[in-house]
Amino acid sequence: MTLPEAIVFDANNMQDVSKLDHFVTVLNSYQSDIGTELKFNGIDEEESASTVREVTISVNAYGKNSYDLLCKLTESMRLTPVWQRLKSLGMGYLRCSQIRSLPTAIAGGKEERAHVDLIFSINPIVKISVNRGDTVNFNLIRG
Repeated sequence: MTLPEAIVFDANNMQDVSKLDHFVTVLNSYQSDIGTELKFNGIDEEESASTVREVTISVNAYGKNSYDLLCKLTESMRLTPVWQRLKSLGMGYLRCSQIRSLPTAIAGGKEERAHVDLIFSINPIVKISVNRGDTVNFNLIRG
């Protein structure tokens, strides 16, 4: 399933949607650390920290068939092409929340809205050089 980029927006950088019949917003809601592994490679003088995190992405759909759209989205997360793409990004799909239908009264009547949270795992690895000191120089200052 693919959504046209013209109707998918970052919730932090909203644009004018007044002329759209339907659109979707996504927001990186929060991240939770699950665990961290630290490794030191003495030969290469390098330390790495690998942290497994759960990332929650909130998806809101607005307009006609918004609930059905999110149902299709969550089902598509289980398809092989999606898994392959996520793997190439260093991510894995874990689960989703319940899809909630949130119809809202607006000036012109009622607008269909729906919400779901998609939960992914990520494993960022940070590496830094930790050079060993072969010699140490001390300066003694008498006061």
